[in-house]
Amino acid sequence: MASMGVIVRIIASFFVAGILVGCIDRYPPRVVKIGLIAPFEGPSRPYGYAVLHAVNLRLQAWNTGGGQPQVELVALNDDGDPELAATLAAQLALDPDVLIVLGPAQSHTARRAAPALAAAGLPVLSLAPVPAALWLWVEPLAGTTAELTTALAPWVPEATPAWDVPLTGPAIWLGDPLTLAEWRRTDPEQVPAAGPVAAEEAVQAWAGEAMAGLIWATVLPDDLPADFAIVYQERTGTSPPPIAMLAYAATDQALRLLAQARTRSEVVAGFGRLPRWRYHVFIHQGHLCCTQSVSPPR
Repeated sequence: MASMGVIVRIIASFFVAGILVGCIDRYPPRVVKIGLIAPFEGPSRPYGYAVLHAVNLRLQAWNTGGGQPQVELVALNDDGDPELAATLAAQLALDPDVLIVLGPAQSHTARRAAPALAAAGLPVLSLAPVPAALWLWVEPLAGTTAELTTALAPWVPEATPAWDVPLTGPAIWLGDPLTLAEWRRTDPEQVPAAGPVAAEEAVQAWAGEAMAGLIWATVLPDDLPADFAIVYQERTGTSPPPIAMLAYAATDQALRLLAQARTRSEVVAGFGRLPRWRYHVFIHQGHLCCTQSVSPPR
């Protein structure tokens, strides 16, 4: 009878093991989603696709390298329109698998959409300068407008951030690229400085040499892989612009958060571990944008 008891226990063990294997086969590995808001149509289309290429580059390496959880991308086009960007928050919030959002990619759309994303309970890694961090759920990876103003103060001490017209004085332009180009062509002294919008191809195409002398700044990550620029150029045929560098690094930080969080609230709880990158200041060289960094004037 003792032998029979051993046999029964062995059979039961195999039966339980079979159930567990069946469960593993039946339930696939956990998959979560990252939302992305950027302009994929309209004048800022190249800017949006620079973001998309960088995000996909990091996601592909994560997923093919066995990173857990596996991550899918939900990329939504905002046309560079602040009102449209704000409405996309509700669309992303409806999908419970979207645990974090990157973007919007431009300051004027981020300024309008960030409160809506936060109100929808979506953790956000902003890819553009936003007003002082008033929203618990928004992490300003691209810096705040106050930090941008401080970075540019040695060159334009009286300039203040502006997203709209009319202007009330010398401005650090953070609005749409077309308006920046128009100001530089007609009255450059009113807009002596700008945020990352100065690096958009659309501005260059519209303003040309009128951009020469513009002081502008952007946050640049200091922990990119050594081969990032080479891999990006092989994938896209172009060198990575500053926004691509930021988008790649932001995606990497998002993946690190998702590896340790299973809910949106847990993602937000990890914001305190994120790095804060510093602003770099450039002087626009007309048709040769973004090539010359500058030191504070003495």
